[in-house]
Formats: sequence, structure tokens, C-alpha cells
Amino acid sequence: MNLQLSIGMASNPRTWPLLDGRVKADGIDLIPSVVFPSELFWRQLKFGDFDVSEMSLSSLMMAKSQGDERWIGLPVFTTRRFFHAAILVRRDAGIDAPADLKGKRVGVPEYQQTAALWTRGALQHEFGVHAEDMEFWMERIPSHSHRGAVGFTAPPGVVIRQIPPEKSIGSMMLGGDDDDDAGEEDADGGEVKPKVKEKKKGFGFKDAIDLLR
Repeated sequence: MNLQLSIGMASNPRTWPLLDGRVKADGIDLIPSVVFPSELFWRQLKFGDFDVSEMSLSSLMMAKSQGDERWIGLPVFTTRRFFHAAILVRRDAGIDAPADLKGKRVGVPEYQQTAALWTRGALQHEFGVHAEDMEFWMERIPSHSHRGAVGFTAPPGVVIRQIPPEKSIGSMMLGGDDDDDAGEEDADGGEVKPKVKEKKKGFGFKDAIDLLR
């Protein structure tokens, strides 16, 4: 009899073969559930709903550092992208280069999420823009967020504010309450530019290309 394991994953081209059964593991019957990443990570960190799941790398590192030994990280990457190339900025915010982010308000679903962590790392080490140089506005509330599940608090010198429950990152950007967005994949409205212009000498971390091969 095969081992039955529940697995939680987002739906994307890299997970479809597992979800639809085209790819099978020898001796294992996977019982898949399609869950949006933010909900999936929160449920797994808070309740351990699945035997196997995708997981936020930053949240996993925080959980492990606090002694949570429930999870073992496997080097299986269901997302391969340069997150800092997907920063959205308002056209009227005066942001034409990464350095222009200093002093700006930045909307993030969660400050600690992997996409935001990667973006802050690229901004700091590639462009000299530190987290302390910006003001962050976080969308997810503590009770239903990764930070609530792992007990995250803001690092010294970093300003993180809560977006009011009646608003969102998108509404704040379009309403002029937010200057840019680091963490969401797209936004509607004619007043938003796709991304900050990248430095031409290189794209992201020097060794990151090796991770994407």
C-alpha cells in the first residue's frame, strides 16, 4: 500500500503536473489541495494542515530560528524569478531609479515575506537603499499573517505601519497614499508604472543566476 501524503500548493505551471497527476512519486499517493500562497503559509505555520507544502523561505528560517522543528526544508523551487524586477511605482511619485525610493512609502503584503526580503536585499546590496530609508505599509493583519504565526516584530530603525482594513495596497497606490509596491505581481490603473529601472551593469545579485538554472 502506498504512503498517502496531503500536499498544499499554489497553482502554477510548475505545480500543475503534480496537481493533475501527470507526475507521480514512487510509493506515494499525493492528496493535493490548491491554496493561495499567503493562506497556505499561514495555515501551515499556524496549524500544520498538510504533510507537505510549499513554504515561505523567510518564514521557515524565522520559525526554525525560534526552535520550531516541525518542518524540513527541501530545495524544490516552485518560483524562479527576480522579485526586485516587479516593483510597481506611481507615475507621479518621482521614482525613476532605485535611489529615489529613499524617503518613500512602500506597500507590502508582509514585510517579512520572501519576495519582500529578496527585494530589500537587492535594493541594499545592489543599489545602496536600506530598509531604514523607506517607510513600509503592510496589508495583512497580524492574526492572519506569517508575522503573526512566527511572532515577527520590526527590526530596530525600520518603520512598519498597518494599512487600514478598509483599504488595500492597490487602493492606497491609486489614491496617492502609497508611492510604490514591493511584493504584489500586478496592479490596475493608468497611474502605475511597471517597475523601477534596473542598473544596466547587472541584473540582481551576482550569484543569483546560479539559483535559476
